[in-house]
Amino acid sequence: MALLWEISHDLLTELVQIGITHAPFPPPPHLFEGIPVIEPAPDTIAQQAITVDVLDKAGFKRIIASYLETERPDHVRRAIDEERALNKYVLETQDILADHFLKERITEWLRAGLDEITPDSDRWFWGMALFTGACILRPSCIQEDGFHLLESIALGRPPGRWQTRVASGPHHLDWNGMESDEETVEIHIDGAIAAAWLLDIVDSVENSPLPEAWWTELVNRSHLYVPLRMGERIEMRFTDAEWSSILIQIIPHLLRIDTSQAEAIVNKILASGGEKERIEIASLAERIVSESIQIGKLIIDASIDEENDAAVIATSALSILAHHDPTAFMARAMKVSQHRNPRVRRRFVDSGLRMAMQIDPIDEKGILVNLIEFNDENSRVRVERFAKEMAQMNPDAGITLVDRLAKIGIEFRLSE
Repeated sequence: MALLWEISHDLLTELVQIGITHAPFPPPPHLFEGIPVIEPAPDTIAQQAITVDVLDKAGFKRIIASYLETERPDHVRRAIDEERALNKYVLETQDILADHFLKERITEWLRAGLDEITPDSDRWFWGMALFTGACILRPSCIQEDGFHLLESIALGRPPGRWQTRVASGPHHLDWNGMESDEETVEIHIDGAIAAAWLLDIVDSVENSPLPEAWWTELVNRSHLYVPLRMGERIEMRFTDAEWSSILIQIIPHLLRIDTSQAEAIVNKILASGGEKERIEIASLAERIVSESIQIGKLIIDASIDEENDAAVIATSALSILAHHDPTAFMARAMKVSQHRNPRVRRRFVDSGLRMAMQIDPIDEKGILVNLIEFNDENSRVRVERFAKEMAQMNPDAGITLVDRLAKIGIEFRLSE
């Protein structure tokens, strides 16, 4: 534990010293009217934060003990010499424990700085310095919980509690159909400025994992999209190939807030994206169809024209499209039934053929004819079963199917 404290304190010192290089910091959201907060000199902020950490070893022990109580593995609890096993576990997980301590220190200081009744401006500056340093040098300690801290700053509310409430709806067991009033989320102007300031620093760090961890959450909350200038951030990264994966992941959420921006990203990826990006965007086709049929069809059409995995993945989205636009589904079902890639046809047989037969029970489009003509061994049994089911329900359709196959030189029997 002594070694862990020394490692954690050295990290905190390093992060604070890096953080103060970005001073002056944004002022705390809660200011007393007529009593402006005077920000200490950067060196003073660093000295205060480091000194308080040295004096608060009890707080360090409390943070680590609380974590070990809940996260201690079973093999440590069952050990004959539990103290020795615990020391070994602490030694092996130093980085994880140090990250947890740093995150809790940031949370404690920002909680005091964001207190709505008695805000502590000193701890606000300490927390901002440590948070900034963590964003630059130690993103692992805030990768999971950093978004919660960022939202707390934007709302001007102390971290450690749910900042927003999920909207009530039919997906809740206690929903009665009458509750329509949603909690209004109020952004604190000064808090939003401080959160945007931090986000500017995060976005400027090369190869930082934080945008990938935070951007989806930021776009998914409409109350943060405008105050934190997410639209501008997306436009700045629009032509940056390294950000393509992040932009693709936020498309389903972006469709609810900024449809034109989402469509622009889709068009850009489909026009100039590599194979990896095309596969990624095809994997989101099912979700995107539920949000926007037009953009979903755009992705499906472009992906089906490919010969790689993107075409196979996009074929899975056809069954979702059938619920929204049966006519569009049948047009694309006909296309995949003639696809050169056998994997695309197999995927359609497994995921979409049943839907196609429900819409067109007599196979007027000739989808079964196409699939039987290709004679794929992996899907032959399933296709023949569909043909026999169709003939049992409509004998005339079965006779027509046999005749159409005979015209192209295929002998097909519907009964043994």
